[in-house]
Amino acid sequence: MTTQATSNPIETSSFAHELRQAREAAGLSQSRLAARAGYDHSYVSRLESDSRSPTRDAVLSLANAMGLGDYQRDRLLASAGFLPVRVENLLASEPVVSEAFSVLNNGSLPRDVREDLRSAIQMAIRQAQRAVGGWDASHTTMMSSVTSAD
Repeated sequence: MTTQATSNPIETSSFAHELRQAREAAGLSQSRLAARAGYDHSYVSRLESDSRSPTRDAVLSLANAMGLGDYQRDRLLASAGFLPVRVENLLASEPVVSEAFSVLNNGSLPRDVREDLRSAIQMAIRQAQRAVGGWDASHTTMMSSVTSAD
């Protein structure tokens, strides 16, 4: 399955590409990765050639077999079309957004404080949309849907 990159800060490339890069960075052959993850070599080969789509469990098994950290694991999950274990890991390149996400999801903060921050973010987004002539609001869907589940 190929995911198209957009101008969204949460860009992902194809799962096949991400898997190959992670495997090579881990210094593993397809056969060695397959053995570590409990799969046949042909399965990893088909995943890397983009002729087969993985299950979420397969992505997690492969990530564990490669010893990936949380950020890399979540990037691999997202590239395969699955929600990451921790969404904020995909926001690593946007530290302000990542921090806002953490605050909005901090259940120990009073609800009104989180609502005030959410309103301020929405106002800033509307200002940016006006500045660029009605930028497509669909780019903000993830932030509002993820953070409004209190």
